[in-house]
Amino acid sequence: MQTKYFESQQDDEDIILLIRRHYMALLPVIAVSTLVYIVGFIAVFVLPAVAPALVSGYTYHIYVLIVSILFLFNTIYLFNNWVLHYLHVAILTSEHFVEINQTGLFARKISEMALEKVQDVTASQKGLVHTMFNLGEVEVQTAGEAPNFVIQFVPDPNGVSQKIMETEESYCKRNGIRTSGTGGIANAIPADQQNDEAPMPSPQPVEPAPIIEYPGDEWNTNQK
Repeated sequence: MQTKYFESQQDDEDIILLIRRHYMALLPVIAVSTLVYIVGFIAVFVLPAVAPALVSGYTYHIYVLIVSILFLFNTIYLFNNWVLHYLHVAILTSEHFVEINQTGLFARKISEMALEKVQDVTASQKGLVHTMFNLGEVEVQTAGEAPNFVIQFVPDPNGVSQKIMETEESYCKRNGIRTSGTGGIANAIPADQQNDEAPMPSPQPVEPAPIIEYPGDEWNTNQK
């Protein structure tokens, strides 16, 4: 049985791509957590040997409590950011493009649109790190007033954007919707109802306005 990722997903709807951000997006979080762990280990193993008076007697209990809280909050911080990173996913199906944004441990935002609303898809890479690891940003531009979908730290952004455009064109052809040929829809009129070579309608002859006479005597109601 096919895994259902969002509520409106149909049984016959194929999953084309699961787009997750690269782990490089977690690099700042990992750097901060590693620094805190290093400070914690120094406080546990180095500080007692350098300043034993600080961890003796009554101050020892306060010292252990502070170090334990430091490790606990740092672990929660790292785990929370990893969960938000892993559960933030964009899904390309044969019918829809969906972005699931995990905003908290118990909160998420799901944005969904039909492929016929995809107007354009662009991929961009900025900086040395993105170029070395083939990472980038993919922006799916939508028709109308709907907000665009922007996904950062996407592995192989050019390949992902090309796959989205190919899937959108295949969807429009399958449903008889004419596309502009560049990944965006030109209109939503079925192709069998359009005819580029239809002749212009001939102008209708203009009939002259009728001439109406108003005899003066007929409108005179005050006759003697």
